[in-house]
Amino acid sequence: MDSDKRKKGLLEVAALAGVSLSTVDRVLNERGSVSDVKRRKVLEAAKALGLRRLLPSPVHGLLRFDLLIVESNTDHYRRLTLAFQNQARLLRSRMVLQHQTWNDQNPERLLEFINKPRTSRQGLIVVAHDSPAIRTALKLQIALGVPVVLMTSALSGLDGATYIGINNRVAGRSAGRLLSQWQGQSTGRALLLTNSLLYQAHQERVEGFLQVLRERAPGLTVEGPVECYDDDARTQRAVRNALAKGPALTAIYNTGAGSAGIRQALLSHDVKPVWITHEASRQHAELLREGLLSLVIDQDPEGQAKAAIQHLLYVSGDLETPVIVTPQLRIVIDEMLPA
Repeated sequence: MDSDKRKKGLLEVAALAGVSLSTVDRVLNERGSVSDVKRRKVLEAAKALGLRRLLPSPVHGLLRFDLLIVESNTDHYRRLTLAFQNQARLLRSRMVLQHQTWNDQNPERLLEFINKPRTSRQGLIVVAHDSPAIRTALKLQIALGVPVVLMTSALSGLDGATYIGINNRVAGRSAGRLLSQWQGQSTGRALLLTNSLLYQAHQERVEGFLQVLRERAPGLTVEGPVECYDDDARTQRAVRNALAKGPALTAIYNTGAGSAGIRQALLSHDVKPVWITHEASRQHAELLREGLLSLVIDQDPEGQAKAAIQHLLYVSGDLETPVIVTPQLRIVIDEMLPA
């Protein structure tokens, strides 16, 4: 009778996990080879059904996580990459981080990385455009049981993925609120620059910024958003074009990078509008000290990397408690810089 009960329990686990009875036997008794995805499904089903036995660890050998990040020389991505390298070094006895980069102008390469992993993987960390093709590819990975983490920029309508990063709409609204307090009720023009609006993060920063300015600085005329793709030459050209028009340009908000180009344009016209941009960096510290840059909004890439790895370790069963690290939106002004 006990044997029949045990077999019935195993059949229930197999049905819930969507695998064969022999697969359940191999997982629970640690016999033979079973894919990591099926192994996790069996153990999750056994826990959900309250199977009365000691379950094996869901982690079988080193965990392998794919990290897919866009090619970029910006401070944000340099800091993010270094933060992931530090996490991989600290946790090398528990995981392997497989880092691959894709070019902004070649999203097909990202699709290839998503759809055709070089090795088996237990998690996927992605920085991606918000496009139908990318969402479809990631939905397939989620359906296959691969945990997906979205970094820096979320994707619309992608159920089952976990976004780790700051609230970008709040970041844009913060820029608008601070700018409106700086400007008061004065009239003038503000130039809105961005990277690419294919990224949801930049869409949300732009939307949040414009919402607040409509509420709090209706006398300010906003030009843009102008997509500059984090390119110094493009941002310099955009600022010079804006400065060549009248009335006076009183403010600049850039949701992305390209600060060297903005600096050159401002110096060539000998003007200092209120200038707000993103990411704490050595370059921006110098611009704050120089008095050209007014304020920086930072999205804590180090916190993002740590939270992403902790999340994947938790869902893979390597950590018993969920993620406790939360990336912090930070405001930096010149008074906060070290002497």
